[in-house]
Amino acid sequence: MADLTRERWGVARTGSLDDLRLERDTLPPPGRGEVRVAVRAAGLNMADVFACLGLYSATPPAPFTPGLEVAGVVEAVGPPDEPAGAHARAWRSGDRVIALTRFGGYATAINVDARYLRPLPDGWSFAEGAAFAVQALTAWYALHTLARVQPSDAVLVHSGAGGVGLSAL
Repeated sequence: MADLTRERWGVARTGSLDDLRLERDTLPPPGRGEVRVAVRAAGLNMADVFACLGLYSATPPAPFTPGLEVAGVVEAVGPPDEPAGAHARAWRSGDRVIALTRFGGYATAINVDARYLRPLPDGWSFAEGAAFAVQALTAWYALHTLARVQPSDAVLVHSGAGGVGLSAL
């Protein structure tokens, strides 16, 4: 499997969205337990904006590529990770997927740990898939892990018009 020339949005230094630059680089073949995804859509989250501005504590050191979630098509599959874990799945070229990326998603292709891929549901567009994962997982984490909401609990959701708020509702 060969390297791939791709385009990606890079941030050389944080502080301004004006510093985003479209760049070309080389993506190596997917490694052990990885899948190469041809990105068709990428989510835009407040965390991505805050990372570019230097206001997000989980931002990788610059230079970096923003993008926490994408949807696309599997292009290549790296060697299996041994031992295969509970998330093992036989991904194949052409599979439509949603991927959590932990940055790097603003690119035409990305190698992703296979454990962070899920099938794109039938009938969903790539844009719908790319806009779903981070907001839904954030709402789930807030309600189930942090608040430990029970069926009899009353919950006040502030800003119920945003992605996380709508998912929480």
